[in-house]
Amino acid sequence: VCAPSLGGGDPGPQASRLWTTAPSSGERSFAGSGMYSAIPTSEHEEQETDTSGQRSARDGSNTLANAQVAAAKSMAYLIRMEAIGYCSVEKESVYGAAVAIPQVARSAGWSLTLTGLAIRCYMFLALNVTLQLFLLAVIAEEMHIMNPFSGQFHLCDFGRVVDACPGAPGCTGPGGSALSFKRMFSSFDTWSTRVYVRDALLRLFPDRAEEIDVAADPGEFGLQDYYCRLVCIFIFMLGVVDDLRGTIALFYMLINVPTLAGTWIVYEEPAWEQKERAKLVHGWSELDLVKFRVAGIPLGWKFANLAFVFFPKLYIWWTLTSGGVHFLMETAGIVDLVINCMALTFVLSIDEMIFSRLLTVASRHIMANLEDLPMFDEPEFERQADEVTLQRFMEKEYGSSKLNVLCFVVPKRFLLIVVLLVLFVTKYYYEYCDRAEDGSLVSKPMFFPTSVPYNPLSFLYGYGMSLEDSPFWKMPDAAAAGGGAETPSPSFDEGG
Repeated sequence: VCAPSLGGGDPGPQASRLWTTAPSSGERSFAGSGMYSAIPTSEHEEQETDTSGQRSARDGSNTLANAQVAAAKSMAYLIRMEAIGYCSVEKESVYGAAVAIPQVARSAGWSLTLTGLAIRCYMFLALNVTLQLFLLAVIAEEMHIMNPFSGQFHLCDFGRVVDACPGAPGCTGPGGSALSFKRMFSSFDTWSTRVYVRDALLRLFPDRAEEIDVAADPGEFGLQDYYCRLVCIFIFMLGVVDDLRGTIALFYMLINVPTLAGTWIVYEEPAWEQKERAKLVHGWSELDLVKFRVAGIPLGWKFANLAFVFFPKLYIWWTLTSGGVHFLMETAGIVDLVINCMALTFVLSIDEMIFSRLLTVASRHIMANLEDLPMFDEPEFERQADEVTLQRFMEKEYGSSKLNVLCFVVPKRFLLIVVLLVLFVTKYYYEYCDRAEDGSLVSKPMFFPTSVPYNPLSFLYGYGMSLEDSPFWKMPDAAAAGGGAETPSPSFDEGG
């Protein structure tokens, strides 16, 4: 603030206002703050008025006071931003464009060009929702329909305690024999092929069943690393939680902006200087004087945005997160888990791809320059002397209970991710797993579908599907299998 101008001459009006001359000496002092000591104007005067030790102590005190004033002012703003925040829309998403562009068009009286841009935004919003729902439907088709037709059951916790086998609860695999590292496979395709070969040999040579059971032992299918699966689900949650926060921010904006026909586009001429001179000095064009900002939304538009933007966006996030956790819970291999933990998050980025590839330059410019609406008032220190601000900072930060630091130590976003992880993992166990007699979680009995209506609802939720009466797989009885001994796996005959 006290640096001279680029030309090396007068520091300019702003800098000259910050410096004053003390009436009784030739020293310059910082205006507006009594906490800063006078600064000598020459090296000779400095040597006469102060010793080196006194100067160091004074400078250290002033540096600490300056840092504390800076902390008081910055934290007052930043804490308000964190706790209260802004009313905003996503700047690089077709969801945000579908909210903002129609409001800009409404503010301008529905001009031809802006009306066309608003209609295009809703067209691309419909395209985005259709693509996202279609991808989620076919992913669900793979998990809920194609996997059962291939004879696959749910992984649940098969193989979780393989390091403690044999003898521990949960040591019986889906084939009914004891789990062990040398007999366990993390690929269902590999294991089911080995079961098929053994069953084919048993049908061809039924009189040599004992030899075939030993020579063509298919092993067991199970999870390689239970904790790797949890960590990968946590990483997946890190990837999708930001989209959830954007959805919540959209709802926050729709609830808190004034319910009136606010103006989202204005033309502002600088009040502090003539327009032409300001444009010349700053290199502005007329476009720079056009401001786009979040403002009031009429009630009808709020309901429209809730129906066509907020609820579809929230539903897609829930469906993707639930399906992504299901997909990872059914993945047994370590490498597959690590690679796939972020694979499904690309579905949530389709709206950004459509925004960047298909929207016009005009729409992208409006969104890039859209100003958020702050929901917090101007901090009181904007009209306070620095000494008062510092005093309040000292009372609040150093005079209150030390336990208040826990409010900032506890990572709220981290806790949100953990809660979401527990919620969706529990949902998976509840829907697809049963508690066995030994306390382990095993797959529920699996049935072949007899009819599958080809529509998204049947893929996502199984609506309209009918199943066979007898399961093609159910958990073998551990007692009948010898209490977890290495007995041959059962076959996958039709009807069980």
